[in-house]
Amino acid sequence: MKDNAEQLYTLLQSIEGVVWEADAAMQHFTFISDRVHGITGFSPQDWLGRPGFWKTRVHPEDKHVIDEYAGLKGGTVKNHTFEYRMIRADGHIIWIKDNVSVLRGEKGACLLCGVMLDNTVAERLKGLERLERDVLKLNSDLTVSLQNVLLSYLQGLEALFPQMQCSIHRVKNGRLISGVSPSLPAGYMNAIIGRSIGENEGSCGAAAATRQQVIVSDIATDDRWVEYRSLALSYQLKACWANPVVDADGEVMATLAMYYREPKAPTEEELQVMEKATALLRIIMENRGKAEIINETNLLMLQSQEMARFGNWRWDVQQDIVSWSPTLYIIYGLDPEDFKATFAGYQALLHPEDRDRVRGIIENVLHSRQGTQFEERISRPNGDIRYLRSWARLKTDAQGNPIEMIGACLDITETVLQMQAIEQQNRQLLDIAWMQSHMIRSPLTRIMALVELLKDASNSDEEKAEFLDHLLTSANELDEQVKRINQKAEQSN
Repeated sequence: MKDNAEQLYTLLQSIEGVVWEADAAMQHFTFISDRVHGITGFSPQDWLGRPGFWKTRVHPEDKHVIDEYAGLKGGTVKNHTFEYRMIRADGHIIWIKDNVSVLRGEKGACLLCGVMLDNTVAERLKGLERLERDVLKLNSDLTVSLQNVLLSYLQGLEALFPQMQCSIHRVKNGRLISGVSPSLPAGYMNAIIGRSIGENEGSCGAAAATRQQVIVSDIATDDRWVEYRSLALSYQLKACWANPVVDADGEVMATLAMYYREPKAPTEEELQVMEKATALLRIIMENRGKAEIINETNLLMLQSQEMARFGNWRWDVQQDIVSWSPTLYIIYGLDPEDFKATFAGYQALLHPEDRDRVRGIIENVLHSRQGTQFEERISRPNGDIRYLRSWARLKTDAQGNPIEMIGACLDITETVLQMQAIEQQNRQLLDIAWMQSHMIRSPLTRIMALVELLKDASNSDEEKAEFLDHLLTSANELDEQVKRINQKAEQSN
């Protein structure tokens, strides 16, 4: 019998996980295997000799599980599985997966027994995957600043590793700039900003300079922290691991640092987390950089379109869905909230005299599959007429069926009005020239006739003098007409 008990004890101690037995209230443990020390940091004697000890180790945010254990006594199901967080002796948080069975004896006596498994790695992995999804989604929202995205990610990492304090520093022109951290003291972060990178410039400076991971497990003794040792130790920072965040062109964009308030070397799991975090930061920062460039380019394009009065449009031929650029609404004098763009709606906005012609042009593009350029007039809601130079091109599928038509419109109203004004001015000048030519012709004809009379030698001196007076009068009259022409020409200019 004794041998059987020893064999059972040895068997229980060999099971992967912590085998335990306790009363229904989880106040008193009657058995717990030696593996509890490796998982929780507490000895079996701590668990067996201290009533209510288990409840003190459950994470404050998971205290609800205590009531769930207590509820097993009145239930009918014999086997249960619980997952919750527990605080180790060193303050670290671990995830426990506890497979519990209910044992009922005579007269209603109830015992609980189970096997606790350390599920921390698996839970952290799931937590990292959730965090990555959430952060990538947040990064896609350009209304959220990059700094807030990075801060949110670091907060998530610190929640998974509560003893860890994280920071990110951008790197530019050989210096650490614009640091962000959810937990490091502001005084320390401000002291780091602007520092040069270099092999002996702390973990971040060395990582940026060498483009390699830098692990400093004890700041107090590591030569790379000589210049910054007093600063770090004054804030109780004892260990710092750093990774460079390198872009596709091989340039260091930033550094990721993980600090601890005790000398510490990273575990294999922590090294993997660093690599995953660094890879994600590269994606976040590169994507955000590209998105900002695209956004700035689009903004410049929209501004250029607005300044040039140039808008573009797209017409889904099959669904009759039309989309306009913001500038096109401005050209048409319409509010995007009030006007739903369709082909029929566009036709209604055309000048009545242009509707049939423009409809024929669009139909020809649909049938010929050839792009075109044309001019059209539109009527704004306030009655103004605008002149547009428009382009249209058809896109088809592999079978040649129309998919959509794309195009653009340039508001040429000012140019057309200027040309019309010039043409009007030219017509006025022609009218003036025609009228003045008739007015000049009369005195000019008299002058020519008087000159012929003066040529006649038979005329007396008295007659010649009279002819000269008439000639002078006609010349003055001609001079007045020329002056009037000059004055009108100046006025028309």
